[in-house]
This record gives sequence, structure tokens and C-alpha cells, in this order.
Amino acid sequence: TAELTDVERAIETVINQFHCYAVKGQKEYLTPNEMQELVVQKLPHLGKCVGPLDEKIECMGDPDEAKLEFGEYWDMMGDAAKGCRRKKTLEKKKKKQR
Repeated sequence: TAELTDVERAIETVINQFHCYAVKGQKEYLTPNEMQELVVQKLPHLGKCVGPLDEKIECMGDPDEAKLEFGEYWDMMGDAAKGCRRKKTLEKKKKKQR
């Protein structure tokens, strides 16, 4: 079999982390608490640069009962990546203005 590209490995990692934090893969969703744990442990830098991620987790509802399915998780990861990219773009613009 062909070796995965860097991007394919990155996608595989995002998928595997979802299943790892979904109580050791026993279900197909994350609770807000599990999502927060994933962000703190696996995305310490990304989580810090993207405020709306924390807000979205808080808006999910009961931290032990609400359910974040994979599609929603994927969307949140995309939103986090976009937020981080925007922040880096702004930082570059500020440096150029100096």
C-alpha cells in the first residue's frame, strides 16, 4: 500500500482523536466535557488562539449530557483552524506595518 501524505495523516489523526476522546471509542459523539479535555490536552496552542472554540463548547449545553457528533466536531476543528489562520494573517500585517 502507498504511504499516506502529510495531509492524509493529519486527517487520520483528527479522526482518531475524536474516537479516542469519545470515551475510548465506545460511542459516536463527544460530550462538552470530553471536547474540552481534547482541546486542553491535544490543542493547547490552537485552543488559546481561538476564543470562539471555547464559546461553542459552552453553548453545547449540559457538559455531561450534550452530544457533539463527528460532523459538528469536524466543523469546530475547521473553525478553529480558520481562526488561527486569521490571527496569523493579522500578525503578519501588523509586522509589515512596523
